[in-house]
Amino acid sequence: MSQSSGEKTEPPSPKKIRDARAKGQVAKSQEVVTTASLAAVVATIWFNWPNMMARIVGLLDQIAYLQAGRFSDTAAAAIAIASHTTVVILLPILGAALIAGIFANYLQIGSIFALESLIPKLEKVSPASGLKRIFSMKQLVEVLKSLVKISFLSTLLYFVIKGAIGPYIASLSCGLSCQTSITVAMLRDLLLYSALAFVVVAGFDFMYQRYSYTKGLMMSKEERKREYKESEGDPHIKSHRRRLAQELVMGDAGQKARRATAIVVNPTHVAIALQYDGDKLKLPVVTAKGLGSQAHVIRTEAESAGVPVFRNVTLARSLYARTELEDIVPDELFDAVAEVLVWVQANRHLLYNGPLDRGVIDMDAGDHRTKT
Repeated sequence: MSQSSGEKTEPPSPKKIRDARAKGQVAKSQEVVTTASLAAVVATIWFNWPNMMARIVGLLDQIAYLQAGRFSDTAAAAIAIASHTTVVILLPILGAALIAGIFANYLQIGSIFALESLIPKLEKVSPASGLKRIFSMKQLVEVLKSLVKISFLSTLLYFVIKGAIGPYIASLSCGLSCQTSITVAMLRDLLLYSALAFVVVAGFDFMYQRYSYTKGLMMSKEERKREYKESEGDPHIKSHRRRLAQELVMGDAGQKARRATAIVVNPTHVAIALQYDGDKLKLPVVTAKGLGSQAHVIRTEAESAGVPVFRNVTLARSLYARTELEDIVPDELFDAVAEVLVWVQANRHLLYNGPLDRGVIDMDAGDHRTKT
């Protein structure tokens, strides 16, 4: 039984995923980032090729012109021109690769800053830990991915070169310009097919990384229970606290019911305690209210203290729905409440001297003396 409870068969909880993310542990495929950068490079070269070739030809023309002068006089100028042209050509390519890589990374993991992942850990430099990482399943997958990529690229290179050999041989009589165009076309095909191959590898790696990440965060039933207790609290303790809180609320409601001027009931499901003192309170106030068991406590405590209890279904429901504790009675309910208070005031001497028969005064029936 202990073994089965220790098996990690439960999917990771949202809390465990949040905790892992805070530590920098996220499902991320580096192949997706690499592929996005490579695709951006290919696209930039593809669409910017005429401009790039024009700059390269211009560079060669300028260098050829400078060669006519003395080397000591033209070397610095040639280097400056070559450096400027190289930067102008490479800057859009590198910028596109950087932006695509950042965007691909953001799409996978969103915005995250995990300081813990930047802190050096001794186990990372331990020889034993190093050997375990070398022979881990993760490293095996990385080796397999590298082999697949090498196989893809080797096959592509073979077919691209094989397809270019015939036209290249035929262009020998044409001269350097024909050979250059064939070489350029071959390189463009190689870049395009390489990007497509990387897309396939990245797709499989993305699915594997998500599967591996989820599997690594799997939980046992015991972990689930422990996490629930830590985050939500022990169910037994929570139940005990709720019971204590309910007892406190009921006790407070009972005390206020004993000091109330009158109680309005439903008669069994709703109870409202009203207090009115012409000297201290100019308007009647709701001092306690309750449903079900709490209503029973209010009614019982009021009856034991000799507080008159009035049955008025409509008034009880309206007061419960439209007031909170210590609220003044709303204007639209004041007439009905005033009828209760007038009765209490008129029979005050009977209430305190004791000859009045105890019971619920049924205002709905209109006789004011019916027991329920």
